[in-house]
Amino acid sequence: MLDRTIAPPAQPIRQVHLIEAQTQYLANGVPVHVIRAGKQPVVGIELLFKTAGTRQETKPGSCFFTVKMLAEGTASKSAYEISASVDQYGAFLQLSPGIDYSTVDLYCLSKHTNQLLPLLQEMITEPSFLEDELDKLKNIQQQKLKVNNEKSSVLASKKMKAVLFGETHPYGRSLQEETIEAIHPEDLRSFHQHGLSNLEIIASGDVSEEVLQALEKHFGKLHTTNADKPEVMAAFSPAGDKRLVVEKPDSLQSSIRMGLPLFTKDHPDYAAMRIVNTLLGGYFGSRLMRNIREEKGLTYGINSGMVLNQGAGYFIIGTDVKKAFTGVVIDEIYKEIQRLREEKVDEAELNTVKSYMAGRLLSSVDTPFALAEKFKNIYLYGLGYDFYKNYLHTINTIQAGTIQQMAEKHLIPGQIREVIVGGFS
Repeated sequence: MLDRTIAPPAQPIRQVHLIEAQTQYLANGVPVHVIRAGKQPVVGIELLFKTAGTRQETKPGSCFFTVKMLAEGTASKSAYEISASVDQYGAFLQLSPGIDYSTVDLYCLSKHTNQLLPLLQEMITEPSFLEDELDKLKNIQQQKLKVNNEKSSVLASKKMKAVLFGETHPYGRSLQEETIEAIHPEDLRSFHQHGLSNLEIIASGDVSEEVLQALEKHFGKLHTTNADKPEVMAAFSPAGDKRLVVEKPDSLQSSIRMGLPLFTKDHPDYAAMRIVNTLLGGYFGSRLMRNIREEKGLTYGINSGMVLNQGAGYFIIGTDVKKAFTGVVIDEIYKEIQRLREEKVDEAELNTVKSYMAGRLLSSVDTPFALAEKFKNIYLYGLGYDFYKNYLHTINTIQAGTIQQMAEKHLIPGQIREVIVGGFS
């Protein structure tokens, strides 16, 4: 009889099998990256526009509104008709404007692709960009902006990006009320013409020959252009104080953000720094959580992370605390950073983090759509599938000394910028 009081022995994860994307081309040269996986009759069609990001726009806000307006009407269909067509087939449509690139994702039963791909084609080739629909969307975004700017956490994250990159840098700016107000239909038509002319397709799930034939029929004759390799964009280096305080006298809490410039995903230290980040604040058992939440009870949660855009990256720590604890929490964060720089991590703690990270990698590739994300995350950086093999190898073999070296090299206290929204009591 199985003794359930005894935990099964833990097994190290030595390899993670990923079903790799196979690339083929439509008649017009559009790449189709195919990932056949899963046992369900569902398919994901992602239209990837590599030159339709915030960093490519000449007028702030044009990327966001161009992509969002694709579902607000075409030459022959209204916004209601587009929504009704998607709902009729039980599909899911997602429009995702981004900093480096934008995507339009359609998830549906594979048998319905012939009915839905014509709609998808019309959305990206014949958007109407009607002024009244744009005004509705602008009003919605302005209201969201007003609400979010009252939230200390949202404002702190925006200010942090602006501090690290500058308010005019594509990675540092954010939508403002005046930015939204200045957007007009002609701005969207211009961005659509240049930004959405470069198309690639990622098809995942039950990708049959019929699905590929439908993609050829509806996207194989489009006029497209080739995307240039993104340039590396240096972080902004402000000359002023390292601490920015936005006072909110009526607020009981302060939102703290601390960050510094970092590298991009293709950097040789990427995997090792992911482990450093996890130790410091990247999971629930991290040092920052144990110290500031569990032991001192100064916050409900605190975390650290690596934000790695195509052109530049940064490291960030974030938490919300009572105003009275603001200074204490900042001091404790620096103490934990200094510990990583000065002391070797205990073997038991390191092994716990290794097991957690390997398990997370394994659990992140359990669906065809997750496999598509894994492909996109390397493809856009010019990396191959050996990236994941090397990543897992680093997790399994890294030593405490390397952890300390990475912390000394990249987590430099003098380079850390601080943003506090709320203030000190």
